[in-house]
Amino acid sequence: MQVNLHRILLALIVIGNLVAFAGVDPIARVTTAVLAVILALDLRKMPPTPRIHRVTAYAVSGLILLQLVPLPPSLRGLLQPGFSDVMAAGWGPLSLAPWATLQFASGLIVAVVLALVSARMAATRSGLPTLLIVIAVAGIVTAILGLVAEDSDPTRVLFIRDNIQGGSAYGSFVNRNHFAQAMELTIPAGLVLLVAASRRLRVPGIARQRAATSMLLATVAVVVSITALIRSGSRGGVFFAVVAAVITLPWWRRYKRSGRLWPKLVVVVLVGVLIGAMTWNRLPDLKERTMELIAVEGLQGNSRIDLWRSTAASWMRAPLFGSGLGTYRYVISMDKPATGAMVLEQAHNDWLEVAATGGAVGAVILMAAVLGLALLLKLSSIRKMRSDLRYPFAAVAFALVATSLHEVIGFGLQTPAVRYLAFVWLGLAWGLWERANRHRSERQAVVADRPSPPSNTEDAS
Repeated sequence: MQVNLHRILLALIVIGNLVAFAGVDPIARVTTAVLAVILALDLRKMPPTPRIHRVTAYAVSGLILLQLVPLPPSLRGLLQPGFSDVMAAGWGPLSLAPWATLQFASGLIVAVVLALVSARMAATRSGLPTLLIVIAVAGIVTAILGLVAEDSDPTRVLFIRDNIQGGSAYGSFVNRNHFAQAMELTIPAGLVLLVAASRRLRVPGIARQRAATSMLLATVAVVVSITALIRSGSRGGVFFAVVAAVITLPWWRRYKRSGRLWPKLVVVVLVGVLIGAMTWNRLPDLKERTMELIAVEGLQGNSRIDLWRSTAASWMRAPLFGSGLGTYRYVISMDKPATGAMVLEQAHNDWLEVAATGGAVGAVILMAAVLGLALLLKLSSIRKMRSDLRYPFAAVAFALVATSLHEVIGFGLQTPAVRYLAFVWLGLAWGLWERANRHRSERQAVVADRPSPPSNTEDAS
């Protein structure tokens, strides 16, 4: 049996970071970086990626380089007029905290390596289900840890780590909202495995028994993960997961409905009843928290809107190139609302934070990357695909739509484990894109090789 090193290392990074307190500790970051270097060396050649995403990769690299290159004070004052009072004398970079921008760049490089390895796996027939299983297993392991540690000492994370930040810890995460985002990014993998197994139930013999076993395991993974998501008490996590499920529902079905619908409805109802029975005692608290979705705990009565206004003001200090990617926590003190002893480190809106630290250029690059992903997930194209491609594409849409919406009020992608999961899904989309193009080329070659029918002139002769 052949052992694929890149598959093992990817599983170690994804699952290991989720278990090791979401990868926030220095030892986890260093270990992940070392494994990412090994993965990069093992790639040998670059997997095919959409052109627009290659262009955005070059663009963000150029932006980071520009923010780190020393520039004369006159030019810096022109590009960052709002920070002229705090600029260091003499030549210096645009980034007001260069070490933070370097950390941002290193984290992004690791995430891109994971995306490329995921694309390599998803482009193969055996690699795609393996990748989905890794994501689903990561989800159920994280969910079980959350459920087990649900009523533990709030001053400790997972019974072991001191909760030095004083956040609302859940499972191995110091923030229950980031735990919820991890669930948003793993539940779709279980759904794909569940739907794929249900389709194989039609095959007679031993294949049906294997499909039934796979379907049972996938159902358990989905139920446990959804239960943990609800019981975590993350109002945004539940809300955005539901919204994403509704938005991406058309991706799971073809234009024409085939077969009987009632067996599927029965399964959905039974799963819903099971999840409700395991979460009913947490629903009142979740409902109360959902009514205050815009509030931010621990910020002296300030709402997220107050934080966003302050972030927008910080952006206007350097509107074109920003203060330096990764520097938000070091510059927001100039514009933040009154938060008492609370130190503001995130904007609670990663979209706006990128704009403030990367400027208009960074915002345009981010929007270009999102546009490229939207083109990959074009509904009219995906619904015409075979089920082995359509369902994974639908899962990509579910996972990334939920995360994108959650990032409007959160900062989960700044947590390493969540960021790695998101980029794994991005790489999975690249691999599916390559497979779809390959299948299209093969069909065109077959059509081109078919003999043309005889013409009327040949018939008459």
